[in-house]
Amino acid sequence: MNTLRKYINIYNNIEKWFLIIMMALMVVIIFAQVVTRYVFGNSLFWSEEIGKFIFVWISWIGVSAGMVNHEHIQITIVLDILKKKGFIHAQKFMELVGNIAWMVTSFIILVYGMEPITTQMNSAVVAAATGIPMWIVYLCLPISSVLVCARLIGVIYMNIHDIVKGGETA
Repeated sequence: MNTLRKYINIYNNIEKWFLIIMMALMVVIIFAQVVTRYVFGNSLFWSEEIGKFIFVWISWIGVSAGMVNHEHIQITIVLDILKKKGFIHAQKFMELVGNIAWMVTSFIILVYGMEPITTQMNSAVVAAATGIPMWIVYLCLPISSVLVCARLIGVIYMNIHDIVKGGETA
C-alpha cells in the first residue's frame, strides 16, 4: 500500500507541476500579447488561440487535480444531516452513489469525447492562426476522463471499504 501511495504522490506532483507550468505559460503568452498590441501597436497573431487552448487543457486536467483535496463543489445537505444523526453507513453509501454517478459521467465524456477527435483527425481540421491540428486540442476530453476515472476507482474502493468495515477514511 505504501508503494501505491508513493506512485500516487509522484503522479500528483507531476499533474500539479504540469498545471503550474501551463498556467505560467498562458500568463506569459497573454501578457506578451497585451504588450505587443498596446505598446508596439502590433499583435501576436497566434497568442490568443494558444492562450485559449492552454486554458481549455488547464480546465480539463484541473478536474482531476481538484479531486486530490476534494475541491469540487458539492451539495452536502443530505450527507451533513446523515452525519449529525450518526448514520455513517448511510452517509458513506450516499458518497458511493455520488462517486459512481461521477464515474459514469466521466466514462460518457470519454466515449463521446473520442467522437470529435476522430472527426477532426479524419477531416484534418487545423486551428486558423497556428495550424495546430484541432484533434490535439480536443484530446484533453478523454485524457481528463481517464484521469478522473482512475482517481474515482480508488475513491470508490475506499467508499466500499468504509461501508464494509465500518471505518471512516479522511
